Amino acid sequence: MSANAQHLAGCETCHRQFTVMLRTRRCSAPLKFTVAPEFWFRHEHLDYEQLVGLADNKLDATDREIIDIHLKVCASCPEDVRSFLAFREQLARETQPGYAPDKPQPTGEKFPWFASWLGLGWKPVYGAALVVIGIAIVIGVVLFLNHTDKQQAQQRLNPQVSPSSSPDNRAATVQSPPVGPKESPKEKPNSAEAILVLNERGGKVTIDKSGNVSGLDDVSAPTREEIAKVLLSEKLGQPAILKQLGAQEGSLRGSKNASPFKLISPSRTVIVTDRPTLKWEKAPGASSYRVYVNDFPGHEVARSEELSSQLTTWTFPKALKRGEVYDWTVVAVVDGKEIVSPGPSSPEMKFQVLPIRDVQQLRHLKKTRSHLALGIFYTKVGMTDAAEREFQELVRLNPDNRLARKLLRSVRLMQGTPR
Repeated sequence: MSANAQHLAGCETCHRQFTVMLRTRRCSAPLKFTVAPEFWFRHEHLDYEQLVGLADNKLDATDREIIDIHLKVCASCPEDVRSFLAFREQLARETQPGYAPDKPQPTGEKFPWFASWLGLGWKPVYGAALVVIGIAIVIGVVLFLNHTDKQQAQQRLNPQVSPSSSPDNRAATVQSPPVGPKESPKEKPNSAEAILVLNERGGKVTIDKSGNVSGLDDVSAPTREEIAKVLLSEKLGQPAILKQLGAQEGSLRGSKNASPFKLISPSRTVIVTDRPTLKWEKAPGASSYRVYVNDFPGHEVARSEELSSQLTTWTFPKALKRGEVYDWTVVAVVDGKEIVSPGPSSPEMKFQVLPIRDVQQLRHLKKTRSHLALGIFYTKVGMTDAAEREFQELVRLNPDNRLARKLLRSVRLMQGTPR
């Protein structure tokens, strides 16, 4: 006990925690206080950099010990680690070469007849004969090549005359030799094959009739195929996630006579961060707020404390699970009555946290700085607001390009704002 007292006297953090516990203790309730590491590290959720360090085994001993302690008591982080390691394993399998390594040739003697010929080298007479024969063969090859070159040169100099032509019109049928070296088909530029050229921040992006995309060398082959499909069809596919996040009437959450205030964001979209900040408009006369968050089956995953009437935002205290869909509700207390938003006849405020595999792809695409590649990616995953911004920049760089404007209109139609 004396050791604990000495620690409390010297440790400011533990002393503060002990004071809070004493203030909240009821009457003669037993004294409960712990300095267990599981208690102190229960909120140390893993971020992306720690996941990478854990997968690559590059964490130091202290960080690894803290992470191990946290994983024992956290409900969400073990699943994030499992998903990330599974993704890295799948990515490694997909990037493995599809050929087998060359097998080493056996060093055993397979040509015993050749060994017997080597014995000739030890006899001077036979060795000299072999040298003479080799020189004769080289001279013969050189003479043959010279004779062949002379014949080809003579054929180029002598015009070819059609046998059926008469002496009068023989000059008209003379086939003149070609002037200069003949161009190879690969060396001759064929600009007609490029059916689309777009200006980008890093240069130009072109696509031919076969669907080959040039100018996006830093983009992976599967992503280039997706881009080619969009450019050739001139269509952006409707993301399936938008149907799941779309406007649907939710269950009754309050009085039908209530006048709900407006919730701002996130609203029926996909977000990158797993600790989003929820925003809403101030409810007139509200004295406090409380936020509730449910998962897709309807189970409550988080709720805020009672918030001041001056606050209109709330940030998640812990990381949400990636790839999952959530909906959120704000309850305002006005004159002692609860007003719920969204109201009973309003659509639920849903959002999805971007899956970790898409986070990896997004990090790579941002390095390319391609508005086209990012716009198509954002559309595919359901981040239509971000896609609209990228296509706006693409139109700015290509003001007269019909396809760039069409892509921008398609995204706005998905948002219900055709401009």
